Amino acid sequence: MKWYITRLPLILVGVFATSCISQADLDEIKATQKLILTKLDVIAKRPVAAAAKPRRPRGPDPEKTYAFPVEGSPVLGPRDALVTIMEISDFQCTYCKRAGSTIKKIIEKYPKEVRVVFKHNPLSFHKRAMPAANATMCANEQGKFWPMHDVVFANNRALEDADLEGYAKKTGLDMARYKSCYTANKFKAQILKDQKTTISLGARGTPAFFINGRYLSGARPLPAFQKIIDEELKKAKESGIASAEYYDKAIVEKGEKRM
Repeated sequence: MKWYITRLPLILVGVFATSCISQADLDEIKATQKLILTKLDVIAKRPVAAAAKPRRPRGPDPEKTYAFPVEGSPVLGPRDALVTIMEISDFQCTYCKRAGSTIKKIIEKYPKEVRVVFKHNPLSFHKRAMPAANATMCANEQGKFWPMHDVVFANNRALEDADLEGYAKKTGLDMARYKSCYTANKFKAQILKDQKTTISLGARGTPAFFINGRYLSGARPLPAFQKIIDEELKKAKESGIASAEYYDKAIVEKGEKRM
């Protein structure tokens, strides 16, 4: 504010030097200048407002490691992989569908080093996301989660009960067993537990990923995943922990339990 007070006369002098004005006009300008300077001086003497409190972070800190347990969720890749990617997804989410192609590229590039664990977060405004999640978990019960996952995502604009039943048939499920499971909403509690854990760690949107506990948001390109995967592989190899125990000991036991 002091800058304005001290520089204003100079600014006005500059104006005068480029204009022809009468004495009356000059007297009026000087009076106006005096009034402005008085008001600026009053403003400058007002107490400075207290600094605003820092905002709560909108999501997990990508520099931290979060303890996201596997807990019997569907797994793609070797169970003793040194890098575990938690994929948080919603079957009605267009961006989640897009992320699926990147996940397949990761598995192709790191067939022995990376595993993907699927976690459900059916968003409330996607009315058919929960039924679709339940249908895929009923397929998981029969060892066919990933084939069902692929069919459901490929047709994720048609997720009514009859559509899901058709995908179950296409996947080759025992239909009597599937129908009993689906009608009973057998896996609703597990799906909601996935969602609760995800929210407690601060990842509310989909898709979201935790790569050995490190957060990555959205349908990102392959290089964004590779950077973290390569860093985590190096860290895991240098840890001295057996690969089959690494995720539980280094990530789940030591990671942050909440955002």
